[in-house]
Amino acid sequence: MLLLLASVKAVANEARITTLKAQLTALAPSDKAQLPLLLELADSYLYQDPALSEQYAKQALPFSVQEEDDYSRARAFRLLGMSSMYQGKNNEAFTYLTQALSAAEVTDDAHLLSICHRSIGVYYELVVDFDNAVKYYIEAIKHARTSDNAADLAMVYNNLGNVLNSQGDYDDAADYFKQAASIHQGLGNTDMAMNATVGLGTTFLNSQQYEQALNIFKAVLENDEFIYDFTYSEASVNLAHVYQALGKHELAVKMYRHVIEDERGGSYPQALASAYLGLAKLYTSLERFDEALDLYRSGIVKVKNKTSVESEIALYESLALLELKLGNYEDAANTQAEYIARRNAIQPVTQAGIIKKLETQLKTERELIQLQEDLLQREREAKHSTFFLFTSIVISLFCLVLFLALRLRQQKLLRLEQTNETLLVASETDPLTQVGNRRFLDRKLAVLRQTSMEMAFLLLDIDHFKTLNDNYGHDVGDDVLVRLAIMLKALCRKDDVLARIGGEEFVILLPNTAQSAAMTIAERIRHKAEESVFKAKARVTVSIGVAVGNTQSACYDELYKQADIALYQAKADGRNSVRAFS
Repeated sequence: MLLLLASVKAVANEARITTLKAQLTALAPSDKAQLPLLLELADSYLYQDPALSEQYAKQALPFSVQEEDDYSRARAFRLLGMSSMYQGKNNEAFTYLTQALSAAEVTDDAHLLSICHRSIGVYYELVVDFDNAVKYYIEAIKHARTSDNAADLAMVYNNLGNVLNSQGDYDDAADYFKQAASIHQGLGNTDMAMNATVGLGTTFLNSQQYEQALNIFKAVLENDEFIYDFTYSEASVNLAHVYQALGKHELAVKMYRHVIEDERGGSYPQALASAYLGLAKLYTSLERFDEALDLYRSGIVKVKNKTSVESEIALYESLALLELKLGNYEDAANTQAEYIARRNAIQPVTQAGIIKKLETQLKTERELIQLQEDLLQREREAKHSTFFLFTSIVISLFCLVLFLALRLRQQKLLRLEQTNETLLVASETDPLTQVGNRRFLDRKLAVLRQTSMEMAFLLLDIDHFKTLNDNYGHDVGDDVLVRLAIMLKALCRKDDVLARIGGEEFVILLPNTAQSAAMTIAERIRHKAEESVFKAKARVTVSIGVAVGNTQSACYDELYKQADIALYQAKADGRNSVRAFS
């Protein structure tokens, strides 16, 4: 059934492309009716033929500008950015993608905003800037939840799975890939469902669950005519990695060679780089050193400017270390010099904010240069010049390799810390209202318990919220929640703590506040909510329950129960009122 559905969809897609081309041919070159046809063709070819997709998007862009159509302009710029990125033209891609997001923000279209944020997240993921990637993916999820295109959420889940894979969080990565595959499958997007399945297989590979990974990659490749080229390429190289991990060297070599030599097998630059790296390391373990050296050098040439920073740098590093191991000190020195020049050229552009030309790095490199000069001077003064020259080269290379290894480790730790901080903030933030959630509230309470003080606990509930949703729709209900949260933040004092704990309920903690003052603040909030007018001219009222306790003796459950009793009394007294627990 899966193959039948995929086959029918493939035939339908080809028929649609043929129809679009015929309609395009029938139009005059200056006819603005070409715009939607060109955009649809660019979208159709994005994964199959990125160069052709770029060509159609470039033709569409002038029409969108001429028509002052911001929606179409954002689509054209995004397709240009993605097609450029899939061809390894990263600098051009970033420029196009930022222009796409600027145009999308003018339209305020949830679907367009989601895919534009996600595309920039993909770019940052490609250049190993995971904190920025996560930042844009979180924004993409916010817009995807309100988008009328169900596939938007699945696409972001797939990307988040990739980031978590890179960070070693395999359980969460597997969950995201499974959700993405399920959504795509339900929508009939078999090709993208298989791409998410490859991501799941990669998670199993990274977590050393080799048999499960093997079954997934084999199953995907058996349906190769129904998947995109980049999915085929990624599944092929990962299958080679599995064979190598299982000790099936002949199968691994055959699969690596397929990715390197076959046009479709190596169509995804990231997979191609991984194939060169994997096969060279396999040859090194088998002591086929000359073949390994050739592979590293060929790989550097093939993937330069076409893949992620980390993949390209890994090829340089591995080549230099192998040359050093084999005693090819001059070659190793040349490779390291090329590596440093390449690293300094790449990092300021692709990892701004994470990897910079730090003053400490420049100072350390000057010290290394001085060390080399000192060693050479001693060599000139020594009787046995050949011996001292050899020693100076070995020590210099050792210091350089050690320094580079330490720098790379420091950079990875920095990226991990920043990603963890971003994820912590996201885990403590309500995605709709952008105020704290229950986890945020628990952490703030733990801090407040360190000092003994009187604290008020306000439990706020929107009156008749279900009726509001039924009468006006959930978009109006969401608008009420968001704007009410903004209002509450404006009314809170500097040390007050605001959180949404579920549905239409909010909690406000008021440190150093007695019951009388808390009642005044609660009444001010109730009055302000009553005066506010929301989307579609909707009006709401709120009921508030107030409880007071000491930070060191009262627990959350006790304060919540007391405030809930007071809130119940406010509801029973006709709503739109404030009551204190007695």
